[in-house]
Amino acid sequence: MKGIEKITSVRLAEILTERATVASEVITDALYAQDRHGEPFVQVLVSGGHITEWDLAKIVTEHFSLPFLMAGNYQINDAAKARLPKEVLFKHTIVPLDVFDDIVCVAMPVMLTFDEIMRIQKEHTCDVFPYVGLITENKKVLTDMHKDYPEWLALDQHRREEEAKKRAAGGKKGGDWMSIFDAGEQAIQQGMKRPAPKK
Repeated sequence: MKGIEKITSVRLAEILTERATVASEVITDALYAQDRHGEPFVQVLVSGGHITEWDLAKIVTEHFSLPFLMAGNYQINDAAKARLPKEVLFKHTIVPLDVFDDIVCVAMPVMLTFDEIMRIQKEHTCDVFPYVGLITENKKVLTDMHKDYPEWLALDQHRREEEAKKRAAGGKKGGDWMSIFDAGEQAIQQGMKRPAPKK
C-alpha cells in the first residue's frame, strides 16, 4: 500500500518538527522514551497532552496516504475478530475490521510502524491493510469485543509504572546516561553561579 513503508517514528517526528506542531525537545524526549523504554512515540505525545489524537490522525492520513476510519462505526465480522490473537490487538491497540482471503483490514491508532506491521504479517500469515484510527475509539471497541481488555490495560499500566520506578531508582545511582548528563549540566550551572576569584 502506498505510503505504508514510510511509516516511521523518525519520519513522523520530522513532519511534526517541520510544522512546529510539537516542541522539538518534546519530540526528542518522546523518541528517547520509545528507543530506551519501548514507550510508543505517538502514545507519549498524546498522553502528555502535546497533540490531540485528532490532529495526529489528520497529519498521518495526509503524509502517509492512509485512509481514516472510526472503528466504532464499522460492522466488524466474526472472521475478523478471530483472525489475530487478542494479545496482538491489545499490545498495539488495533481493531480488526474485516477479512478478505489473507487480507486483514485493521484500524490502528497511528502507533504501528512499517516494521511492526511486517512482523504481524509474517507471524500470522496475512497482509494487513491499515486504516488510521483513534486511540480512545480503538480502546472502546476493544473493550466491547473483549471483556478482559480493561484488566489487561490496568496490568500493563502497572507494569509500565513499576519499570519507570526501577529506571528512576537506577538513575539516582548514576547508571543512566541521562542522569550523567543532568549531573554534568548541574555542575556547570553551579560553577557559573560562583563568584570569580579576586585578583
